[in-house]
Amino acid sequence: MTASAPALAAAFRPALRLALAAALGLGVPIAPAFLPLPAAAQDAAARTEEEPTALFADSVTFDGTWLTATGAVEVLRDETRLTATRIAYNQDTGALEIDGPIRITRAGGDVVVLASAAEIDTELQNGIMSSARLVIDRQLQLAARRLDVIDGRYLRLSRSVASACEVCAARPVPLWEIRAKEVIHDTEERQIYFTDASFRLMGTPVLWLPRLRIPDPSLERASGFLVPELRTDSTLGTGVIVPYFITLGDHRDLTVSPYLATSTTTLNLRYRQAFYNGRLEMNGAVSQDDTRDGTRAYLFAEGEWTVGRGLTFGLDLRAVSDIAYLVDYGISDDDTLPSQLTLSRYSANEALSAELTYLRTLRASEQDIEDTLPFFLGEARYERLLDLPKLPGQLRFGLSASSSYRDSKEDVEGYDVLRLGTEAEWSGSRIFASGFRLDTTAAGYVDGYAMHQNSLYGDTALRVTPAVETRLSYPMVRQTAGGASEILTPLLQIGWSRTWGDEVPNIDSTLVEFDEGNLLSLSRFPGSDRRETGLTAAAGLHFAHDGPGSRYSVTLGRLLYLSDTGDFAEASGLADTRSDWLLGVGLGFESGIALTSRTLFDDAFELTKWEARLDLTRPRYEVGASYAYVIADAAENRDRPVDEFRFDGSVRLAANWRADAEYLYDFNGGEATKAGVGIEFLNECVRLRLGMSRRYSDTDALDPTTSYSFSVGFGAFAAEGGKSTRCAF
Repeated sequence: MTASAPALAAAFRPALRLALAAALGLGVPIAPAFLPLPAAAQDAAARTEEEPTALFADSVTFDGTWLTATGAVEVLRDETRLTATRIAYNQDTGALEIDGPIRITRAGGDVVVLASAAEIDTELQNGIMSSARLVIDRQLQLAARRLDVIDGRYLRLSRSVASACEVCAARPVPLWEIRAKEVIHDTEERQIYFTDASFRLMGTPVLWLPRLRIPDPSLERASGFLVPELRTDSTLGTGVIVPYFITLGDHRDLTVSPYLATSTTTLNLRYRQAFYNGRLEMNGAVSQDDTRDGTRAYLFAEGEWTVGRGLTFGLDLRAVSDIAYLVDYGISDDDTLPSQLTLSRYSANEALSAELTYLRTLRASEQDIEDTLPFFLGEARYERLLDLPKLPGQLRFGLSASSSYRDSKEDVEGYDVLRLGTEAEWSGSRIFASGFRLDTTAAGYVDGYAMHQNSLYGDTALRVTPAVETRLSYPMVRQTAGGASEILTPLLQIGWSRTWGDEVPNIDSTLVEFDEGNLLSLSRFPGSDRRETGLTAAAGLHFAHDGPGSRYSVTLGRLLYLSDTGDFAEASGLADTRSDWLLGVGLGFESGIALTSRTLFDDAFELTKWEARLDLTRPRYEVGASYAYVIADAAENRDRPVDEFRFDGSVRLAANWRADAEYLYDFNGGEATKAGVGIEFLNECVRLRLGMSRRYSDTDALDPTTSYSFSVGFGAFAAEGGKSTRCAF
């Protein structure tokens, strides 16, 4: 509430100047009156440049001693507005009296002062207001019999009551309030100090504190306690998390959150810093618990900086003491832990990216073979687009490098690889008068390899792959009677490629996704270790509708190969001379319904892969459901199918009540793997949150866990806030 004392000063000063003007012989009874008072004329010796002040009143009188403005008195100066029924100035004593109801507001409305009467000195630094009420940032109200203005900085309220609750006539007692013998508001530091404070719930005292300090709600950052959380966990027991926020200047802060429970003692830390060219955030914790011997901990660090010449440097570092820690403490469910350093630059015709990745598996089944898995990965890529003035089309040139290393010293199982590559790709298109569109691409790839600890391959390898493809499409457009635009596009592609050179292990192309985006691509492999070879053909049909209130699209396609290379896994849908059918569907309606689906199936309509997501969004509720199915495939390290259903949603039960839920079911195991529900109450007065979750995973490293959590925040001091339109209690 930095503006409180200045608001008083700026508002009272017009009346004082009006009185001084009258003392100089300028005061004449006027009814009604409007007096513009330019500051330069009234106080030229002290101030040469100030904004003018205006006084509106029904009547202004001067009896030789008292200058009095009565009626609908309104004083305007800068962004401050004061209204009262009477303002009087005593020329002999310098006393300034204001009769209410008095209301002082600023243009932004962040501070409102209400009082029945006021007396203040001519310096506007000290004064008294009776039956005063202070509203800060439309969130916190403080009421007192007396408000003292001290040295133009402090506001002292005697026998005060503070609350963020909206008081209704039917229930005049707020849900919570702080009663204090004395409250001092430091308008410069924006801190509020309570003496002999009693915290009450529904009028009943529940806590007494001899001293209490809270930040002004208008202060965005202030050191102090945040909303605590009660938590009950079948693994960690019952405990409480009490966060404490510490400001470290304008650009840094630290949050310390002790977590004390029956089975754990944990210290959570979060550090944030903003730089002129970037940001840094670090999250971590150190724990001593009953689940494992020794100290458990984790550390996540994330940052991004611009480092000149259009380059952006980023880091995402992750470390953990054991594979179960993140799940036990509800931090993350990820089964791998990547740490990355990145450098990138992008422009209209140029792209540069480089990253180093340290990868750690958190899967219990892979702990015994972790040294045979790639743990250090490096990748760099540079691409540039060139327009050829004497040739049609566009040329893309690229350089790339990648590497992978393993801890194992065993032959084959511990092999390391370094790859350097270059590529060039020309593409052009032509649209014929008949409406046909012809797109042609010709490309060449050269990759060199250096390998270590793999007797199945040579120490070095060189591979050259030329490729060419032609696509023919015939978009047909029509406008419907309802104003919608529809496009039906038959698609046909013929492609050829061949690789000359040595065999190399497959590192970067083990997982292949066949979807609408690469139906007409030169290669469906995501990396460089494998490229499609031979003669291929692709055929498809795409339909899109874009109309008032609805938008949907359907894509159907298939690939044909002259011969089966055996490079694709069965689950990719490409492991034969004829691929699975690809069916992609996207729907969106103005009513809030959205559906996305991608399916791979064979000629007998047997599913290989299916992913679908359905969402329904309405003003009162949001619900979503998804289903995922992928066949088992040893080539993708999956010994059983993925067959999962997920549901999540939230609903507004009443004006201030909201509930949410999530559910994950594994059809293979015949049981739920995760479930959770929560309910929340939120208004301008209080925020209550109660949640329950259950994780059903049962492995050597993880046990099934049930967790309960409860948090409460009060009004302006909650993590979130909102202005209620009705009385909730």
